[in-house]
Amino acid sequence: MSNECHRRSTVAVVIPCYNGAAYLRRALDSVFAQTYREFSVYVVDDGSSDDVEAALRPYAGRVFCVRQSHLGQGAARNHAIRLSDTAYVAFLDADDEWLPNKLERQVEVLEGDARLGMAYSDCTTSGSGPLAGSFFARNGIPSGGRIFERLLYSCDIYTPTVMVRRACLEQVGRFNESLAVGEDYNLWLRIAGRWDVAVIPEALAIRHVSPGSLSLTTTPDRVLKTMIAAFEHVMKSSPSLGSSDRKALRKAIAKRYYEYGSYLLREGERRESQRQLLRALREGSKDWRLLPKLGLGFLPHGAFAFLRGLRQRLVPAPNPPIESLPMDSRSLDRR
Repeated sequence: MSNECHRRSTVAVVIPCYNGAAYLRRALDSVFAQTYREFSVYVVDDGSSDDVEAALRPYAGRVFCVRQSHLGQGAARNHAIRLSDTAYVAFLDADDEWLPNKLERQVEVLEGDARLGMAYSDCTTSGSGPLAGSFFARNGIPSGGRIFERLLYSCDIYTPTVMVRRACLEQVGRFNESLAVGEDYNLWLRIAGRWDVAVIPEALAIRHVSPGSLSLTTTPDRVLKTMIAAFEHVMKSSPSLGSSDRKALRKAIAKRYYEYGSYLLREGERRESQRQLLRALREGSKDWRLLPKLGLGFLPHGAFAFLRGLRQRLVPAPNPPIESLPMDSRSLDRR
């Protein structure tokens, strides 16, 4: 690694890369176009089968690259966090890009208020699909500050828009590598449970959705199961949560069990649906639809099949709850 890579920096730019060599140059060019220059770049090749080394060749001496076996984005980001020692950490995925003032704006915000553990911004999704354009323009500008309860039900945080204070990471921990998806959302919740969060209303990043990304291919079953695990990990790993936040988290966990049980019932998985709905009941779900859905599980098979078929004819099936779930859909990509 050259002297330039070794220089003392304020921000660690963390880029996990799994088979993203074709896009990596665009991401890195957007980093080196930043108006704020006190950064070091860490690319973690997460066991790619394409030629990441060739993609990095034009940046020799300016990027620190390390290769690991394929362990997922959370593990790759954690690897880079451990290698760096900067005051702040910023995340960029290999197929996304930043706008030139991204680092400058976020360093300014975080240095202006020591209570802030994290700053994030609006982002633009490329293309012409239903998610294209500014996220905040479509959904409204969220409030900052103590956002834990809001974040449980409405996560508007895309990973490439985030900068985190290192002291915050040292307090709440890094990404949970055991989560198949949603490890970033899990971290944002742990941060929001202990720190204030700043929201910058400008679009400071551009998100690109690749055709084979997991956000387009991951099953609702996998997402729903992982969301429950992510929320329960927050409960176990955040002993300092206030009583109001803990109560809200328990309610959100019950809601996730209810949603998973309802999904399984629609799929005809009655036995597993009953288990999840009973867990929602034990967690304190007050949804009036829970008991009737539990009752459906006890019907004879023929009666249940008839009612299920009738419902499918009368009520259109809901869209798979991938992008609509309160989580950063980028956490589903390229795993």
